[in-house]
Amino acid sequence: MKIPWEIFNFSSEKVGGDSVDALGKLYTSTAIVTMNVDEKMNGITVAWLTRVSWDPPMVAISIGKTRYSHELLLKSQGFAVCIMGEEGREAAEYFGTVSGRSVNKFKKFKYQMSKGGYPILEGTIAYLECKITGKCEAGDHTIFIGLVEHQEVLKDEKPLIFGEHTIL
Repeated sequence: MKIPWEIFNFSSEKVGGDSVDALGKLYTSTAIVTMNVDEKMNGITVAWLTRVSWDPPMVAISIGKTRYSHELLLKSQGFAVCIMGEEGREAAEYFGTVSGRSVNKFKKFKYQMSKGGYPILEGTIAYLECKITGKCEAGDHTIFIGLVEHQEVLKDEKPLIFGEHTIL
């Protein structure tokens, strides 16, 4: 699924006849962030995530303010980061394009609950359970900082990668 970068309001240059932008050159793992708030589970595919501290182990995720997941995360104490492998490609594409506001995304995919009570989707190769310790406004997104309270590798394989505005 390729996202048309033209929807964003920034300039680009033509290279070899094609429009390109430098932001598309930032590559990251593809993950589904899941939450369980007031008995309502939801998840959203994210590519804007990063490790922000070794000690203690912490990560940051960036979620658009208009997203249903943003609304739930503001009420939540934490979240899980499901790092997706090739078997999770269909789920990553679905969770990135369908809103949980009106659809229970988990009806379509198998999952198990983690020790901390977060859904971990089939196709996850590793996951992190995080306690929200901070939030930061960042334009049209909010950055949620999570303290990693539990982590587990389920399969030793490479993650799906997001770059050039698409899941690779």
